[in-house]
Amino acid sequence: MHFLRRTTGRASVVSSPDLPALRERFSMLMILVLFYLQLGACAVGQEDNTFREISRIETLDETLQDPHFDALAESAGKEHGSINIESGLPPAASVEAHMGQQQAHGSPRIERELQQFRLQDKPVDTSLTTRHEPHHPSLKDSTYSRRISRTLLQDSYGEAGALLQFKAEIENYTDNALDGWTTGNRSTYCSWTRVICDDELHVISLNFSGLSMNGTLGPSLGKLEYLEDLDLSHNFLLSELPVEWGRLQRLQTLNVNDNFLFGGVPAEYGNMSSLRVLYIGVQGWFFDGSIPEELGMLSELEVLALGTLFNFDAKQDYYPYRSNKMRGPIPKSIANCTKLWYLDFFGNNNLTGPIPREYGQLVNLEYLSFEQNNFTGSIPSELGNLTNIKFLHLGNNALEGEFPVELAWLSELEFLNVGTNFLTGSFLTVESTSWSRLDKLLIDGNNFRGGFPRAVLAMTALTQFYMFNNEFNGSLPENLGQLANLQDFSFRSNQLDGELPDSLNNCTQLFRLDAANNRLTGTLDPLRNLSLLTYMNLGSSYSSKHITWENLRGHNPDLVLNSFTGTLTDDVILQWPLLQYLYLDTNAFTGPIPKALGSLSYLKDLLLNDNDFRGPIPAELGKLSNLNLLFLHNNRLSGPIPTSLANLENIVQINLGNNSLTGEIPPEFGGLENLMYLRLHVNELTGGIPPELGRLQKMVYLILHSNNLTGIIPASLANCSSLINIRLSDNELTGTVTQIDFLQLRSLESFSVNGNQLGGGFPVSVYNCMDLKLLDLSSNGFSGELPDNYEYSQTVLRDLRVLGLSSNKFGGSVPGWIWKLPELQVLDLSHNSFTGVWPTNLSGLEGFSRLESSPDYAGGGSSVNNNDNPMQVEGEGRKLFEQISIEAKGSLLEYEYVLATLISIDLSYNQLSGRLPYALGALHELTYLNLAHNNFSGEIPQVVGDLLLLQSLDLSANYLTGEIPAFPTMPSLGYLNLSYNFLEGEIPTANDFSTRYDISSFKPGNDQLCGAPLETTCVAQDSNASGSSATLGDSLSELQDGTFWRAFEIGTAIGVMIVLGTLSTIPSTRYWLLHPQDFAPRSKYGVFREPT
Repeated sequence: MHFLRRTTGRASVVSSPDLPALRERFSMLMILVLFYLQLGACAVGQEDNTFREISRIETLDETLQDPHFDALAESAGKEHGSINIESGLPPAASVEAHMGQQQAHGSPRIERELQQFRLQDKPVDTSLTTRHEPHHPSLKDSTYSRRISRTLLQDSYGEAGALLQFKAEIENYTDNALDGWTTGNRSTYCSWTRVICDDELHVISLNFSGLSMNGTLGPSLGKLEYLEDLDLSHNFLLSELPVEWGRLQRLQTLNVNDNFLFGGVPAEYGNMSSLRVLYIGVQGWFFDGSIPEELGMLSELEVLALGTLFNFDAKQDYYPYRSNKMRGPIPKSIANCTKLWYLDFFGNNNLTGPIPREYGQLVNLEYLSFEQNNFTGSIPSELGNLTNIKFLHLGNNALEGEFPVELAWLSELEFLNVGTNFLTGSFLTVESTSWSRLDKLLIDGNNFRGGFPRAVLAMTALTQFYMFNNEFNGSLPENLGQLANLQDFSFRSNQLDGELPDSLNNCTQLFRLDAANNRLTGTLDPLRNLSLLTYMNLGSSYSSKHITWENLRGHNPDLVLNSFTGTLTDDVILQWPLLQYLYLDTNAFTGPIPKALGSLSYLKDLLLNDNDFRGPIPAELGKLSNLNLLFLHNNRLSGPIPTSLANLENIVQINLGNNSLTGEIPPEFGGLENLMYLRLHVNELTGGIPPELGRLQKMVYLILHSNNLTGIIPASLANCSSLINIRLSDNELTGTVTQIDFLQLRSLESFSVNGNQLGGGFPVSVYNCMDLKLLDLSSNGFSGELPDNYEYSQTVLRDLRVLGLSSNKFGGSVPGWIWKLPELQVLDLSHNSFTGVWPTNLSGLEGFSRLESSPDYAGGGSSVNNNDNPMQVEGEGRKLFEQISIEAKGSLLEYEYVLATLISIDLSYNQLSGRLPYALGALHELTYLNLAHNNFSGEIPQVVGDLLLLQSLDLSANYLTGEIPAFPTMPSLGYLNLSYNFLEGEIPTANDFSTRYDISSFKPGNDQLCGAPLETTCVAQDSNASGSSATLGDSLSELQDGTFWRAFEIGTAIGVMIVLGTLSTIPSTRYWLLHPQDFAPRSKYGVFREPT
């Protein structure tokens, strides 16, 4: 029996053995009925009404939505990808959903055009979009006919399953974008968000841009064989690019920009025969694969963006904070992609090898970038064939040779960057070019030489011209003003001379002028009409972000400096009302500082240092509320510091050093809450250090040395927890330093108070300054013993590199922790009252023996590099930019900064005793050793000759004995003082030792010395005896160090105890010792035996 039993909301079939046959016939009948009804509806124009009537056929709806039928259809869809008429039909809901999609979105073609090529967060330029509009079939059939064809020919479940599998691989996303993607409504996948289907309900476009998606990319999307556009940009995907996506032969656009992909581009992507846009974009350091040759098979490719910056109009000046690391050479095969108009390798850093000459075949290119890689070789002249090129980026590589003249005829060129390479010769050897449209020209950072390139003068469209950091010489052309559209002009760091041409006044659009580090002279009159200037640098080319300098003038003799002259009047200053950055430092300006500077309300940086300005500091400068930097140091300014400077609420750095300023430090400076650097050094300031400075929470540098400051050091300075450098030396400060709670100054790297009148004990709390690199308490009245508690200080003084305690009243023994500071390189304990012996174990002084790791040592010399930030305490490498003075080579040496190769020990003028330790020979990097005026005794250790870098050795005024060791070659030793000792024997003659030093190296004292350069001639000795003596002396020098004498002392004490014990316990022995006459032999021959 057959019957149909209805249940709530659905129909279920109770079948008998004949039900399948009946069901198949019923399905065929319904298909035929629907087909003929469609034809009739189309004929009478009642398509929609007819379909609404058909949709009401309840029996068909119930049959098609039977749960068992759905399960069968799903299984068949997964296995075969489609369902034919014999196996069943998809639910009617998919047809209704597709109709709803068409009504909601209108034409599918319009929706695809809106979503297909979103490379940025903002809408893409229409010119870029129309280049890559996907080629989709035309829409000819009616809505109902599409439903029928979909019903007959396509199954939904294969593509829906692929989408659901993709969702399962994504961990999270924003905007609930994929929440509607569920198994329950998989039949309506064409209505899912971010999904676009074509006429046949195939998925053709997926746009997941900007959803902050996390997760990995699996092979699932590779099943969407009809997919044409895929956008995964601006997410957080951490994955490799799936190899399986190479099956997507219909794919036209692939955009994965701004993720965290790793690996590289799979070679299989060369099979994407329809691909027109491949946008990899920025991924990060782990995207480090090579570029596959197979990409040359993509004959339809128009955009290949393997760089980190999609910059098709060259208007984006920013650089991504992340970069890729694709490596190896770039394939020549890409030259086969002749439809390319955009080709970008920017910012991969590790792409190497020459630029393929074959790329000259890509005649449709408009944008080509090799920037920020490591390409070598010359610029191919074949690039001159790119007649459509507009933007050509070759900067930041290792290209060499001359600039090819063939590129001068690229008439469409708007942007050219060849900066930061190793190009040589003249930039342009032709008098004219075809670059009439050129807007930006960047040739900086090369080795171009010769005069100013005259061909540039005809590029009247030029708005930006960078030629800095080259070797151009001569004067600027008089007709430079022809570049009337010029807005940004930088020619700093060349060797240009003469005066600025007066025609510069015609460049009225100029807002940025950088002429620093040349040999220019004259006045600033040629700039009088440049009222749009916001940036003017005629000084030393130190932009604001690099200005944390002490004055290093004279340290680099090759530094090229301008020498502009004249006075700055108020009228001149008022010509530039928009100025934000004014750098006139290191010139020869004179006269007073103009008061009109106070009216430049936009001014952020004002550098007038290293000139000849005189007179007072104008109080009007206090009106510059936007000012960040105020540098007036190294002039001849006088008078008090204006209190109005306390109104500079945004000031970060104030440097008024090396002038003749008088008066007191304004206490109002304590209200400058943004102040980080305060330098008032080398003036004639009086009064005390204002306690109000303790309110400057952001202050990192407090430089007040070389003034006449009095009073105590305020304890409130400990509240400035960001302080890195405190330099108060060479003043008249009194009191102690123990009141400073160094526990709060954990960032402190340098503390210098030498040359004051301070007293009290050693500040033990300084041990808490874990980053301390320099501690200088020299030339004060500190007294007492140094705390000997190394266990406490072991972890907090490991970075200490300079310890200066000289010229105080310290006494007692030198604490053991000093000999265990691993980074120490300058130790000065001279002119105190230290006692005791020098320890025999010096292995803790790792900085004195780190010979192979010294970055500055090259053949015994050292050099000073031009550092961009030389004021920082840590310096560059192992340089320490701090001023110190040491006594060496018989005089006082002043150092502006401490190189890694300055390794010095000065223990002179103390009361140290004992023998010189044999471990001295392990201090390989030692350059200065001063042990004069102590009580050292014994012989000079032979191992002193192992100190090959030693430049100065002073052992004078001690109790040294024995012969001078025959030192091996010591090429650096230029100063030697062994006077006032008790040395003897012949002065060694090997390695010209006796002729390199004069008599003052050995006399006065040492009366038993002989040989040149002394006038005393040595008496000849037996060679064998002298040889044995020398050998014995070498052995004894090892034996007679602290270990030998310690053993001797212990043995003596034990011997005395044994003798005393014997005398007290054995009476006969005591009697024998006290009455020796009773035991003496009685003879007239005295002590000799009587003859028998």
